[in-house]
Amino acid sequence: MYQFFVGADMSKEDFDVSYISQGWPVYLGKFDNNESGYKMCIKELSDYAGISVLEWFICFENTGVYSKGFLEWLLSKGIPCKEESALKISKSMGLRRGKSDKMDSKDIARYCYEKRDTIERSSLTSPTIKSLKRLLSRRDLLIRHKVSFETSLKDQKSVTEAEIYKMMENDNKRIIEEIKSQIRKIGSHIEQLIASDESIKQNYDLVTSVKGIGPVISAYMISITENFTCFENARKFACYAGVAPFPNQSGKKNGKTQVSHMANKKIKSLLSNGVNAAIMYDREIGMYYNRKISEGKEKGIVLNAIKNKLIQRVFAVIKRKSPYVCLGNYA
Repeated sequence: MYQFFVGADMSKEDFDVSYISQGWPVYLGKFDNNESGYKMCIKELSDYAGISVLEWFICFENTGVYSKGFLEWLLSKGIPCKEESALKISKSMGLRRGKSDKMDSKDIARYCYEKRDTIERSSLTSPTIKSLKRLLSRRDLLIRHKVSFETSLKDQKSVTEAEIYKMMENDNKRIIEEIKSQIRKIGSHIEQLIASDESIKQNYDLVTSVKGIGPVISAYMISITENFTCFENARKFACYAGVAPFPNQSGKKNGKTQVSHMANKKIKSLLSNGVNAAIMYDREIGMYYNRKISEGKEKGIVLNAIKNKLIQRVFAVIKRKSPYVCLGNYA
């Protein structure tokens, strides 16, 4: 379907572009990271492609706000493209000697060409999901600041004069209260945003019907999965969250099955909080936890298994479009 493959290395002010010619990457040049730069890039690529842009495929790393403008512009023009994970591209490159923007664009073009039969096109994120992601990002920032102020004076108490320490402590308390107020305000905005979109609100209600999955975890899962459109099943989301176990075997060596460190640490941390709530308020989960611990299973392994249970339940209620119902008090 696609005949012309392009790789772009995005940065704040500009981006480097390479394309594949006869199976090899060719460097095109550097362009401004704005609309005029996008137009110039496509114009120059057209001179080499000789085919409709509908037969092109442009791949570039997800560099946050630096790549979003290019993604939205390409999609508005109907040009097939993929905003790919930087880690995914990097891991596919193997051993590399040296690094530059020019080399990176060539590597991305090569990645695009090699994955041409399996790579999937990116699509536009809905405005509601984009706003939800921004609000959650802001919430994370405020929480980090709150924790920082809560812990910043603990190590200074023994070396700071009492009067000065008291003044600093009072200032910290005022700042912390203001941050808490801002966090509550963000939470209120998130609730209103979710309620404004019928499909998101429906999935939000379904997800929060699972005991252990509260409003914050639900909002993050909807944000990450783009309202459960980006992950085909629970197993893929569990891999993304770093809770899916993988074997560690080679020949006669049987290592310990373990989870991968490549994960979204934020959702993994939130799921840990969800597990604690599920053990307390879901009788089935609580009985399962107690039984496995009494059998001598490592606590971390049991907790991870419960995270997977919660993810499975979430995807199950989304698939069948009905709230979670506990069918019995057994494990």
